[in-house]
Amino acid sequence: MIQCRNFTCFTWLALLLFSVFSCDRTVESERVEKLSPGDTISLAVMATADVHGHVRAWDYYRDREKPRYALSKVATLVDSIRSVYRYHLLLDAGDWLQGNPFAEYFALHDPQERHFPFLEVADSMEFDAVVLGNHEFNFGLEYLNRQIEMTRTPIIGANIYDHGTNEPAYPPYIIKDFAGVIVAVVGLTTPGSAVWDRARVEGILDFGDGVEAAQRFVNKVNEEEGADVVIVLAHSGLDGSTSYQVETIGEENFGRAVGETVPGVDLLVLGHTHRAIDDVVLTGAEGQPVGVIQPGRWASHLGVAGLRLTRNHDGEVIVADVETKNHPVSGVPEHPEIVDITKETHQDVVDFVTEPVAYTDDVWSAGRSRRVDTPVIDLIQTVQKEVTGAQLSAAAAFNTSVEFGPGPVTRGDIALLYPYFNTLYKLEISGAQIREFLEHTSRYYMTGTDDQGRPVVNREWPGFNFDMLAGVEYVLDLRNEPGQRVTQLSYAGEPVEYDDIFTIAINSYRAEGGGGFDMLEDARVLERVDRSVGDMILEYLRSREEIQHEDVFEENWHLVY
Repeated sequence: MIQCRNFTCFTWLALLLFSVFSCDRTVESERVEKLSPGDTISLAVMATADVHGHVRAWDYYRDREKPRYALSKVATLVDSIRSVYRYHLLLDAGDWLQGNPFAEYFALHDPQERHFPFLEVADSMEFDAVVLGNHEFNFGLEYLNRQIEMTRTPIIGANIYDHGTNEPAYPPYIIKDFAGVIVAVVGLTTPGSAVWDRARVEGILDFGDGVEAAQRFVNKVNEEEGADVVIVLAHSGLDGSTSYQVETIGEENFGRAVGETVPGVDLLVLGHTHRAIDDVVLTGAEGQPVGVIQPGRWASHLGVAGLRLTRNHDGEVIVADVETKNHPVSGVPEHPEIVDITKETHQDVVDFVTEPVAYTDDVWSAGRSRRVDTPVIDLIQTVQKEVTGAQLSAAAAFNTSVEFGPGPVTRGDIALLYPYFNTLYKLEISGAQIREFLEHTSRYYMTGTDDQGRPVVNREWPGFNFDMLAGVEYVLDLRNEPGQRVTQLSYAGEPVEYDDIFTIAINSYRAEGGGGFDMLEDARVLERVDRSVGDMILEYLRSREEIQHEDVFEENWHLVY
């Protein structure tokens, strides 16, 4: 347990413990060994979500401290709560295997093929359960399952089935006993992995509807395990639209539907949408309160749900009260044991990502890349076209904070430019599909301008779903409604006709259905390149040794507004 040695440490610890159960009247009863009628105990349910490799408080892209995020800081808060509350659970709501250079190093580049440090730390922190998120499947099932075999931490997912069956491929839930109170944690994940990682899971795993699986397994733990309290640990948002349009695949964000329609649920612990949600209580299917906690992203918070559990004189356990609160880790020290456990692996990643791969005299910035054609996006486009030999290429500005040069270009720079583990497809596409593609992607912008004459971003449309094309010349007129925005579209100086046929290089997320680009559903697949696009960019830069704007930049599109 961490020892506080200064006033700041005492201050945040006192505030944290006061706010976990702001009206706690049950500390004396924590001494009970068996909850008897009339007794009450408090259960602290702690949670992280969407850690995405943020084990240490370090920005591997820019090689500097990152004090607002770290599982090592969460560990300090966890120790503090455990020192006060006898009954506690520690859960993670998924997306822990992929996400930053630290995570990808161990999946793709570690010569020692070590245990992924998140799971090593999860073992050390004694997580009670970790659910599978959609990004756990990015590196393939062999890597995922090997990592699971190496860990002591239960990895669960009730709606992930062996293909063609309704048998869970992973444990569907865990059961815990606190003073005779049986607590079940049912794990669920967004079904979107069937779309986004189709090439890695198709024919091996099926992903069931979240609400249907919740009904099945909540009922199962109640009837067969005698659960008094049921927690649904789901890699799913509370609300939000579904980013794919596949009739056979369930809703992406099913949290609210589970909480409000599935009998027997007492608490939702959520993830996936990277939101920080607390102080929310739903009305459950039987009129009971259902607490909701979602602790943000990247280990920015420790979510804590406090449940007061009372056994009435009929022997039934009642959730008498539920409070939820997210506690930020900023200002909290890293846990020394976690720092020690990850010391070697952290330094290995720092050495790896700071390695220069090329040199440039120019400044490469993505700051305006969603408004004007820029060299840094054309770098991606150039690599994708060269690797596939396609006539066209599609790419997005994943992170508009990217800026590097003049000077050495490092692995970290390219990891920030292309942070996702996407592979590459070469598709055959018609002129009509290109036009529909551009109309769809233009929905990133609203129609018209703000009071300063600037285009207005549609906040419901993620920036990573605004794809730009290279190889064709086009104009998007934002004065028009979507469907009428492509006012010019040509290839090699000639207008693109509806029945013209082209080849296009496009990432796996888009080709496999991500972002609702339905016009690609029937596109003929000519080639799959099963390597990371980020690694392809690194190989391109390393082969050239130097890179300038003029090597890749060709202005071919603009907005009118």
